[in-house]
Amino acid sequence: MACLFLALLPALAAAEEKIKGVDLKLISEVTTVKAGQRFAVGLKIHHHDHYHTYWQKPGIVGVPTDLQWQLPPGFTAGPIQWPYPEKVDMAGHPAHGYHRDVLLIVEIRPPEVIEAEEVTLTARAGWMACAKQCHPGFATFSLQLPVAERVKVNAKTRPLFRKSRGEIPAPVRHWDVTLESAPDAAEIRLRITPRPPHARDPGGFYFYSSDGQVSSDQPQDAERLDDGSYRLTMTRGEFGPKGAGRLPGVLSAARPFDGPHFAHALIDPPYPEKPAGQSP
Repeated sequence: MACLFLALLPALAAAEEKIKGVDLKLISEVTTVKAGQRFAVGLKIHHHDHYHTYWQKPGIVGVPTDLQWQLPPGFTAGPIQWPYPEKVDMAGHPAHGYHRDVLLIVEIRPPEVIEAEEVTLTARAGWMACAKQCHPGFATFSLQLPVAERVKVNAKTRPLFRKSRGEIPAPVRHWDVTLESAPDAAEIRLRITPRPPHARDPGGFYFYSSDGQVSSDQPQDAERLDDGSYRLTMTRGEFGPKGAGRLPGVLSAARPFDGPHFAHALIDPPYPEKPAGQSP
């Protein structure tokens, strides 16, 4: 990874000059802001043909999109609310990111008192867009929003924010997810069990690790067991945290499995005190 970063340094210096592979725009869900009332903005990313950018934890290659904020006094910005990721490929190395267009939503929290009549929100964005080659990029975006007695919704952007919120995974509801492996095991086994009557055929599972515990460049094996549950077997990543007590990430399926509309769910199962098959 260090060698890859050093190789990209010349490109980083020129990244401001021309954006390649993507179109980006900072948009707001509102046209006015009110003191003390939260609202959302988002970085809209359109990918050119064959290009992708990266999720919060890309895997063994890639750099996640990042936003650094300059805000008026008293304003704060929350973290990026990441849509569910996809499998992407960078020069033969599997990774996690986005081919589709996405909106990276961030919640802005104003102070209880705003003295100005208008506020400016500035975000310094950094990203990497890859196809056959990778193009790191940086750009600065700003929004000017008037301060008012009430918040007015932006009718033009609201549908996109609604759609994007539907792509943000929620905690799993109708399936029990447990780990069968020790925290230091080279092979990670995840047991996924439906709670009747919510047993939907997922058409296969894939897990996106949000902290790098699972290797992105090794295949994952999903098998259906006789009791109707599934076992997902994965390879521990070389660069993940050591001694982790839980396995956070996004569990994705080929078809909706956690309710009629949800094919992607957040999971965070703890490692067992006594892994399956271990002698007392």
